[in-house]
Amino acid sequence: MTTALAADRTPLPADPSLISLAYQHEHPLHACEFDDTLERWTVTARIDADILAEDLAARGDTDQETLDTIEDVAAGRMSFLRVRMFGPDDPFHAMDSYTGDVARIGERVLDVARGEFARDFEEALAHPVGDLLIMDRVILEPAWRGFGLGPVLAGAAIRRLSPGCTAVLCEPGSADGREMTEEQHRQAAAKLAHVWSTIGFEPFQHGVHFLDCHLQRPLDLLTERQQEITALCRSWSAQRGPR
Repeated sequence: MTTALAADRTPLPADPSLISLAYQHEHPLHACEFDDTLERWTVTARIDADILAEDLAARGDTDQETLDTIEDVAAGRMSFLRVRMFGPDDPFHAMDSYTGDVARIGERVLDVARGEFARDFEEALAHPVGDLLIMDRVILEPAWRGFGLGPVLAGAAIRRLSPGCTAVLCEPGSADGREMTEEQHRQAAAKLAHVWSTIGFEPFQHGVHFLDCHLQRPLDLLTERQQEITALCRSWSAQRGPR
């Protein structure tokens, strides 16, 4: 499941143009179970304390004592899984070992018996050769929700992590731990499906959505979303005054 829930619009906590993404992937030198088939990536979106302090100092509206106490500002976190289709292990077994959510995605796009792409999934792809990238979680910090950052952060991470992949997969749904009724879950899934469609995800089967890595459209849509965030950054800067 993936989430980037919107919220009532409130002032941004900081200049979004200062956000950077950090990627983390660890693996043992001697591969353990499925380590050569399932790669786990954690991506954090944050503003470095030193960068933020420099920005505030340049604007001249913060005293030195305050600048000395500034800490990193967390904007969100994401998790991705790369499933190597030509690895040493059965790809579905690797996905099934992770979580039920990921296993459900595998059941929709793979022929479990053969360990290959399901025929209907192959037919939905422009060029069905390559690995799979699963967008498992996208969670924004509450203060950053409601500004359209979720698709931009996810799209930027996908661009870095998807080379060699044929598709990116997700199952839109709430993932921030809130208790919800079945109807609220359905509404959240529908809302998030629309959010992810703005960077190129399309519905496939039973709640699973996919982004075809070999199409130009996802890149064009991401450019549009980045332009929207650029406009947001300009608006924020104009309200705060020049550096």
